[in-house]
Amino acid sequence: MKLSNKKQRNYVSSQSRVGAVLIIVLWIAFGLVSVTLYFGQSMFFEYKGANQSIAGAQAEQANNGALRYFFYTLNNALEEEGDFPSDLIMQTEQIQIGQATVWMLGRSGESVTLTDPHFGVIDECAKININTAPFEVLELLPTITPEFAAAIVDWRDEDDDVTENGAEATMYSLQTLPYECKNAPFETVEELRLVYGATVEMLYGEDTNQNGVLDPNENDGMQTPPLDNQDGTLDFGILEHVTIYSKIPVEEEESEATGSGNDSGDQPGNRSSQQEPGGGVGVPFQVNVSTASAIVLACLPGMDEATAQQIVSYRLANPDPTEGLEWVSEAVDGGDVQQALPYLTDKTQQFTIDLAAIGSNGNGYRRVRYVVDTSGEAPVVLHRRDMQRFGWALGPNLLEQVNTPEQAIR
Repeated sequence: MKLSNKKQRNYVSSQSRVGAVLIIVLWIAFGLVSVTLYFGQSMFFEYKGANQSIAGAQAEQANNGALRYFFYTLNNALEEEGDFPSDLIMQTEQIQIGQATVWMLGRSGESVTLTDPHFGVIDECAKININTAPFEVLELLPTITPEFAAAIVDWRDEDDDVTENGAEATMYSLQTLPYECKNAPFETVEELRLVYGATVEMLYGEDTNQNGVLDPNENDGMQTPPLDNQDGTLDFGILEHVTIYSKIPVEEEESEATGSGNDSGDQPGNRSSQQEPGGGVGVPFQVNVSTASAIVLACLPGMDEATAQQIVSYRLANPDPTEGLEWVSEAVDGGDVQQALPYLTDKTQQFTIDLAAIGSNGNGYRRVRYVVDTSGEAPVVLHRRDMQRFGWALGPNLLEQVNTPEQAIR
């Protein structure tokens, strides 16, 4: 029996309505599923972001805790005031603070060829003080030119007289963006970037992230910045060897006699704050011979590269030399170091603490660098610098561990 045309049209129309409703329901279901997935993904990223924020806060607090730990070591673990806090008396590697882990980045004092970092405290008194060192010392620093050494002298002095090959106000006024010559002491080492003639290569060398480690990008030639010679050795710029913070206070009885014990002029880098070793003549700066590199020692009056290397080699072979500076003469096989002795000391009271930390599950990397002065009654922070923008500083091996979940440092 066949349906009439009217009934057939009603049947087809009913089927069409059912199909349209089904399609609408499917689209609504698809939309709801999409919204659910979108919000689910958003919540997942919010969760990851919260974890990163928590880990970052943990790392920041770990850095603060490591700084307090260093203060405690200075106050309780040193045999004598002015001794260098070696890693034998304090932990400097993988310090666990809560769920975070912190490292103190140091320097080995030797040529850097390895990709694994050295851990420890950096001695500011093992460097050349650019606020007080004469031109003859500054020009011996690696990567530096005599013109730049003269420009440093002109930048820090109070007059407008141009040192030979130096730069005063006229040179700075001719720059694309003119600025003034400071004619005052440096307030930070990074201020060297403003001195006429400064280049990134001269200041940073190949160690652009200032971690003392030969990172892969620092040994690949022209493939990635910085430009390097791909010789397997990390070449430092002058920032590695200079400071403005080194200071050896005068003896207490001398301070009382001169009335300068609480003098406001007793600031890092000031000549009046330097100690006269062994009753010798006053010197503009002193270097800790127990921690200084051969590069720094070779810049001192009466020194050369061979003599400086002999001192460093003797120091490495005898990690506990006799107290004082008597061992220096023994180290150079009878060589004459009398001219350099007034510039040497075996004490230090200014340190750099370069802290790198990660929070739980290897997240929240934070790096901060402190300069600490211990010449007063209590240690004080002279300078704080956020180093996180320089990127990962702990070498590729630790980075691989952090990025591998089953090996993540917790």
